Amino acid sequence: MDIIKLNNNYYFAIADNSSITTDINNLRLGEIKKKGIFVLRIDFSSISTKDYKKILKKLLFIKKILTLNNFKIGISEGSKDCIGYLINYDKNNKSHNDFISGINAILYNTRYERYNYIYDTVCNYLDNCFCNQHLCDFKDNKCGEKRNTTSTVGCCRHFRIKWLGPLTKLVQCEYLNQDYTCSTKCISCKLFTCDYLKKKGIEFRIKDILLLNVFFNPIQKYFIKYMVFKPKEAIIKKIMFF
Repeated sequence: MDIIKLNNNYYFAIADNSSITTDINNLRLGEIKKKGIFVLRIDFSSISTKDYKKILKKLLFIKKILTLNNFKIGISEGSKDCIGYLINYDKNNKSHNDFISGINAILYNTRYERYNYIYDTVCNYLDNCFCNQHLCDFKDNKCGEKRNTTSTVGCCRHFRIKWLGPLTKLVQCEYLNQDYTCSTKCISCKLFTCDYLKKKGIEFRIKDILLLNVFFNPIQKYFIKYMVFKPKEAIIKKIMFF
């Protein structure tokens, strides 16, 4: 049987469901408690991507209630727990994998662990988009936006207040490595798309990234979008307050 490993010793089985499962489209807390076991049946042919957010939010609520009541989640098989069965799953379908990542996030027991997982997962996704697809069109150390200019100022430069002399100074980000990679995983910087990219039809919006759209409220999304040039620890600390 093929499986998809999740965090916290959970996994999904890619197979037909059994009679004990709960359909992801019909999550009812009372019925789950009555059945005495919580194992999901997810048929991707029966759910629409536009319903992913609503389903995940409901699943998060139910999981919290079950955890508070010490209710068993999944079926134990050795040292791991089967959380459910996937039907009509396509491993190359990004929306399918995004939905599974959402369930993986729900299985964490604390907000801090969940936010760390979401933060790292989204940062890795954005890094892969920019690097593997060469979105910025770098050539001779200049991106597409700056190639026909004499400017060497890129996205990784910002204004910093000076207490002596001029009020501000444009400086290179202190978290930029010598190989031009980011040493601090600033999600806000990674979400930024300049006019050059937007003209190419490329824009990374929080509402289009399922993990960010589902698990954070409007205030948290504001900080995720605008806390540029800040380390991961500072951003997570800020969003934990809201």
